[in-house]
Amino acid sequence: MPDEKQYTSARAELGLALEAASTGRAPGSDMHRVPAHHDVAETAIFERVMSEYTTELRKDQTAVPVSMRLPMADMIADYGSDVHQILGKEMDGATDFNQLEIDRGDLTRIIRATAEDPQAYKMIHASQRMVISEGLSHFPAESFREEDQKLRAWVQQSANVLGHLDGVRGDVISDLGQADKDANAYRKMLNYHVVGGLLTPIPFAGDGLQRAVDWGLSDGLNEDNAKIDAETRENRINHYEDGEKQMNGMLRDTAIARGISKRELDASPGEYEDHLQPKTKEWYLSGMAQADKLMGQ
Repeated sequence: MPDEKQYTSARAELGLALEAASTGRAPGSDMHRVPAHHDVAETAIFERVMSEYTTELRKDQTAVPVSMRLPMADMIADYGSDVHQILGKEMDGATDFNQLEIDRGDLTRIIRATAEDPQAYKMIHASQRMVISEGLSHFPAESFREEDQKLRAWVQQSANVLGHLDGVRGDVISDLGQADKDANAYRKMLNYHVVGGLLTPIPFAGDGLQRAVDWGLSDGLNEDNAKIDAETRENRINHYEDGEKQMNGMLRDTAIARGISKRELDASPGEYEDHLQPKTKEWYLSGMAQADKLMGQ
């Protein structure tokens, strides 16, 4: 089914109905405040919907249908505090908020499939920024000046979550670049058969001319692919730089709002400079690496 028709299909309406049933709010309405608590029926529907694609996603990263990506992203966003625990902690039991028992790998692959739609990814990412900001709001100024194990743990978990999400989106960016290269290769093949087919019957010169055409098309293909590689690389760099800056930005803004000066933040030795910031970078990169592993990269 063409993408444009999927958005008006019965499956799209089913997606909206499942979103309403699993969140208890009308699709497109404001998310519940963090942390959101859902009743047993809503939670059961959410887990059932998430489990529907887990097996197929191990073989096909795009198994979630186009029309289901936004509704599923809205569901995941509404369970943001649970998602934060699943991606950020090594959970040995159910989550604290809605008692979810969803495997981290399954959740990562579901998010990867929904992230094929940029708006779906933005929704999930925005919900996690809300969860992280809400968590940071509970820490006083002294937590940024002196060792506070609870703040260190929250920063570690949050950076890990954002690393997971940015690793997922980075994989989508790479695949989009590869799709463009595949399209170039297909166009090259068509041109080869069209132009080369016309030259082959020419006595003596046919083979040589056909090879010349092939070389010319190959040069053009390599040049186009090099441009795609450069654009993809730039998009990934910008994406990862922005992701790491977001966590650092939330941490810094919270500290400054508590009355801590930039001079204090840069002081070394110091809690912020030598512990909180390095932990942010370490666990952001750890989250990205684990996301790659869970996606089979």
